This record gives sequence, structure tokens and C-alpha cells, in this order.
Amino acid sequence: MDEISLIRRAQEGDGPAFRSLFEGNKQRVFSIAYHYLKNAEDAEDVLQETFVKAYHSLSRYRPEKGINFGGWLNRICVNASIDTLRKNKVRDAESLDAQESLYVPANPGHANPEKSAHDKEIRETINRALNRLSSRQRMIFTLRHYQEFTTREIAESLNLTEGNIKKQLFRAIDTLKKHLRRFILEDGYGL
Repeated sequence: MDEISLIRRAQEGDGPAFRSLFEGNKQRVFSIAYHYLKNAEDAEDVLQETFVKAYHSLSRYRPEKGINFGGWLNRICVNASIDTLRKNKVRDAESLDAQESLYVPANPGHANPEKSAHDKEIRETINRALNRLSSRQRMIFTLRHYQEFTTREIAESLNLTEGNIKKQLFRAIDTLKKHLRRFILEDGYGL
């Protein structure tokens, strides 16, 4: 069954249809919240909050207005993530060092300890650089480069113009380049 049919059935009170919508979107919503909040427990709470809000607002969702369901859920998720950040008064950047790296996957199979240490240093530096971005820039950068959203999808999700998204991405990349300059020069990485 296609998504529009599921939405219409869920709007009529069909629980299994809403469950199918949840199952089809939960991983993406969780991933957005996790990248934004950097905490699995908070991301799980935001996932639940997003779908509770979506359930209660589903009667007002109109696919014929041109906003896709995923974009609509993303907007709810982003707003819930921002609310969570405000409640938590933003976690210290140091807490990220104690967590598993979020942005650059670790490769524990390195036979070379020096290479492993260098890779770990790169991951930690990238994480610190990402934490220096504003929460909006970090969200936009994450959606674009880790979730592979288009500029238009991000604009719809965050209720911003595509021009604003492009400007925020440019600023985020410029900030990251400054913080990662040493690794860019040493290793020939390019952003």
C-alpha cells in the first residue's frame, strides 16, 4: 500500500495504517534526533514525541498541499529536538568524548596502532568542530551530508527558504574547514 493510502486510512482511525507509517519512518526520525541531540535516550524520547504529535495532528495533514509526509515528520522531529535541547540546556561538548563517535565511523580492524590513534583523533576533532556549529547549522549539515537530504527537503523540514539553507550550509562548511585545517592539509582531505 502506498504512503498516501496509509495516511488517509490512518486519518480515518486505522491503527495498523499508522503503525505502518511509524515503521516506515522511525529510523530516519530517530537518526535525525540522534544526530541533533547526541544522546540515544533523548533521541528515543524525541522519536516517541514526534509520532505522538503526528498522531494527534494527522487530521490536519494535507498531502495535496505539496508537503511530503517525511518532511512533515522531520519538522515535528526538529522542533521536538530543539525543545529537548532547551530543556537540557545543551550538553557539554566534553560529554561527546565519552560517547561512541557519532559522525565518523571507527574502524577497529586497523593493524596499525598509529593509524588507529590518528583516525580516533580525526573523529574527535570532527565531533568537536561539529559541536562548535550553531544548533541550526549542525542540523542542516547533518541532514545534508549524513542523511543525504536535498536542499529543498531540508528547507521544507525546517520551514526555511532554500537560499537560507544554502547560506547556513556554506557557513557550516567554512567553520568546519577552519577547525579541521590541520587534517585537511596533512591528509589531503577535502570538504
